[in-house]
Amino acid sequence: MESKYIPPISLPEFNTGLGFHYFPDDEHYRAADLQAWLPELKSLGASWLTLVGSPTRAIPESFLRPLVDAGIEPIIHIPIAPSQPVDLNELRTLYFSYARWGAHYVVLHDQPNTRATWPAEVWAQEGLVSRFLDLLTPALQIAQNAGLVPVFPPLKQGGDYWDTSFLDTALNLLKQRGQQKLLKDMVFAFYAFAGNRPPDWGAGGSARWTQTKPYAVPPGSQDQRGFRSFEWYHDVITARLGTPHPLLMIAGGARPGDADDASFPPVDESRHAFCNTEIMTMMANRQLPSYMVNVAFWLLSAREGSPHASATWYRPNGSTLPVVGVFRQQMAEALQAVGALEKRIPNAPASASSPKANGRPIFHYLLLPTFEWGVSDWHWTAALDYIHKFRPTCGFSVTEAQAAQYVTIVGNEQGVSDDMEQALRAAGCKVERVCGQDGEETQKRLSEMAAAGARFLEEMIQ
Repeated sequence: MESKYIPPISLPEFNTGLGFHYFPDDEHYRAADLQAWLPELKSLGASWLTLVGSPTRAIPESFLRPLVDAGIEPIIHIPIAPSQPVDLNELRTLYFSYARWGAHYVVLHDQPNTRATWPAEVWAQEGLVSRFLDLLTPALQIAQNAGLVPVFPPLKQGGDYWDTSFLDTALNLLKQRGQQKLLKDMVFAFYAFAGNRPPDWGAGGSARWTQTKPYAVPPGSQDQRGFRSFEWYHDVITARLGTPHPLLMIAGGARPGDADDASFPPVDESRHAFCNTEIMTMMANRQLPSYMVNVAFWLLSAREGSPHASATWYRPNGSTLPVVGVFRQQMAEALQAVGALEKRIPNAPASASSPKANGRPIFHYLLLPTFEWGVSDWHWTAALDYIHKFRPTCGFSVTEAQAAQYVTIVGNEQGVSDDMEQALRAAGCKVERVCGQDGEETQKRLSEMAAAGARFLEEMIQ
């Protein structure tokens, strides 16, 4: 069975999928900032953080490396305003430095489908998308050569040049220009601001809302100008490229004061907490599409006097929005539930290869099959690529596996029975089984997961 190519992505080891947009500037990267914010981010369950960068000055290694070591994946966003060429030699030095320091995603440019990001005389000329690709393509190639993931920058939802049309034209032009190598590995950054609409606005994408056209949304229809924007971008990408690609959120969610749609009330603090908690729950319960890599709530904090200060979760005066307390409570309840479950598993062995995760002694256990005649050396060998990549605790004991937060079963029911799988689930483990039609296909799937950086099947692009 032929499998679709999966663009390489990098995920935090303990990936919650939850994240935040840090400050809206590049001025808060001191050691004191890291010391202040890292515990707060962990208390909110964050494993992703969007950081604003500069094309000429790197975010300090002393800020990035500890962030990565703490299990938080940085997304470095370098907005260029107005859209114009950058010094490619400086950019190359910057990108190679970021790659050495543990970053994987650097996003250059921002919202090129808006009039405000272009000089007036340039915006008025024909071929805007083509001219933008002239700026973007060399930077994407440098990123790819540096070992970073090439990322198409985020568009404004809707925008002055309709975002889905801009994206479709860009992909078509890149194909015409022979940029298949870039397209093959490309990840797409996006915004998913909910406005004052409910978080399911636009769900189903263009396949559901067939009457919606660029600049024309008939009464009763919905569009991509809501949290579910990623579904509309996904539709464009799969139509043009023939396969899903990962989508990386730069910022999104509800913002206090949003009131664009007169059909719904403005976003007050209560609606802000409700909408963003709904989004958090969808991501935590894996109810969002597998191609959506993360969420990034706008906005963690801002300096006093910033035009964005009213939208911050942590206000400059030291107060917080109600959503902060809701997130903390839900994270604390999740940890408490796991801790109570752990007490029901006495004498569980600790893992030498993984830190304690969410209160359980073992984060991830790879359960290999046993048979009446003994242990299968073949399955161990078949899983080597996967083991080398993720270094899970490995073994053949269901009892030992019950102490893990996640369990990956290798092979079919002949080696690890359905009853054993159900026993693991009953113990509170999150369980998945990697099994092909035969041993060769099982080995292939494990190797593909390792190559894609996908510890779990749900992280693979279906």
